[in-house]
Amino acid sequence: MDTSVYQIIFFLENFSAEFLSLLTFIVCTIAILGMLRFYGAIGLCVYNAVAILIANIQVLRLAKFGFSPEPVALGTVVFATTYLVSDILVEHYGAKTAKDSLWMSFISQILMTVIMILTLGHTPLPEDIEILETTSEANTTYLSMVKLFAPSPRLLFASLLAYVISQLFDIWIFQKIRDLSHNRFVWLRQNVSTFLSGLLDSFIFSYMAWVLLSPTPISFYTLMISYVLGTYFLRLIVNLAGTPIIYLSYFMVRKP
Repeated sequence: MDTSVYQIIFFLENFSAEFLSLLTFIVCTIAILGMLRFYGAIGLCVYNAVAILIANIQVLRLAKFGFSPEPVALGTVVFATTYLVSDILVEHYGAKTAKDSLWMSFISQILMTVIMILTLGHTPLPEDIEILETTSEANTTYLSMVKLFAPSPRLLFASLLAYVISQLFDIWIFQKIRDLSHNRFVWLRQNVSTFLSGLLDSFIFSYMAWVLLSPTPISFYTLMISYVLGTYFLRLIVNLAGTPIIYLSYFMVRKP
């Protein structure tokens, strides 16, 4: 029983990064529609908060995709679905609810960071001979947790700033197109808002992290090619795949 999760992981390693990304998107889609169906706006707010935490951990894992000559950080698929959820919230519950979800996600990330820093502040166990095996395992776990939950202030600040600005823009442009089109063309407002907000998020984060706040700034060309556009192709695919999901959301919303 204890090794079953490892067996699943070893089995999944036989598949390509593209297939696993597709599987991740399907799982996220089922979760989004299920949370919407059973818990409404509250369920989607919970999903967004959890997705942000997951994406910021996934980004530490690199994978090889066929469309990129360089390894690509994971987290893009899960992170991109939060913009889809914001659009669904605006569509069915209004812009204010979508903004509430944004700030809940923001606070969740800050809260987890603070609590995990306090957790890591506990002194590692001394090398007690009588419990040597337990001590060694605990300290190994501690070092792993440091890598996962002790963020670079520069990257954390850039990530949170980019997320807030791009999400607010996504909510605004979605609502604006909805008003101008008199509530028609759901596909148009969903794609335009996620395409533009995704590009804005990638640019703000990359510029803040690798140019403005970096001790060794990179060139603007490298910034755009390697960091901004490097993962944007995957975000475009997720955004396009999200179009039928927002239509399906109409069948999942409970009538008052």
